[in-house]
Amino acid sequence: MNLTIIIPVYNRKGLVQRTLDSIPETFDIIIVDNGSTDGSYEFCRQWMLNSRRKNVRVEREFAKGACAARNKGLALCKTEWVYFFDSDDEFTGVPETWNEDLDMVCFPVNMLVDGKARVRDYEPVDTVHTHILNSMLNTLTMIFRTAWLREIGGWNNGCMVWNDWELGARALTHSPRLQWITSKAYHNIYIHGESLTGKSFSERYEERLNTMSVVFDDIYDMKEGMAKQRALFALFVRCYIFSGQLLKEGNKDASDKVEEFVYDKFRVNKQSHQIGKLLRWYTSKGGRGAWKIALKMVEFICR
Repeated sequence: MNLTIIIPVYNRKGLVQRTLDSIPETFDIIIVDNGSTDGSYEFCRQWMLNSRRKNVRVEREFAKGACAARNKGLALCKTEWVYFFDSDDEFTGVPETWNEDLDMVCFPVNMLVDGKARVRDYEPVDTVHTHILNSMLNTLTMIFRTAWLREIGGWNNGCMVWNDWELGARALTHSPRLQWITSKAYHNIYIHGESLTGKSFSERYEERLNTMSVVFDDIYDMKEGMAKQRALFALFVRCYIFSGQLLKEGNKDASDKVEEFVYDKFRVNKQSHQIGKLLRWYTSKGGRGAWKIALKMVEFICR
């Protein structure tokens, strides 16, 4: 299979070997160390030498952020297809075949919490507004045609968190030829306390809000029509849900800043803000499935 797997690494010396050992020799691998200080770069270099594999290269990228490391790998990729993998998870394979005329191939993944595996809840998505609310497209669920991903700009270096959510949204704004393969789930994603995203919504909330601003710009570039209206309204209510998640954690100041962002970015009527505030209240009180409620509202209002 004409596929390169790109792995950004940042201070993962104690975890990355499991990932590297799990990838078959049939795939090209580009490992990009992102300024590690724990010896991860040297460890990966030694792993490459010990494996004696000729289709592995280890590079460095000192610009901050996983997106910069992924884009370094993307620039070096020579295969028709490219897949980005995290440095603390376990590779179990990719679909054996797919339509070669596609731009994206997507599939579900497994999650391991306290040693117990389950398939991550998923619903195949192909619309921007749905992904904005349910975040189905994440790093390990997407394989791209290399040339197409380069055409749409690769990863956004300005997004330090939720960058796969942004890429998924931006990809869908370009109407990709997309296929979901759902016959099985792939890979084992390990949930642990060293995740780069953070342990709460309050942690790095400014960076999350920045990514929401980037997604707003992605949507704004869409051609006018119902798809754009739904995407903008979905992001609008997603911001209110985020505000509610911050309130649930007791971070009113951060929640207020998200609301300021909403009033600054979106030109909607008072009734729409009432809907958003209701979703914020519901989320802050521990209500589950707010995105499902929001999705029905978006599709009812924007029709």
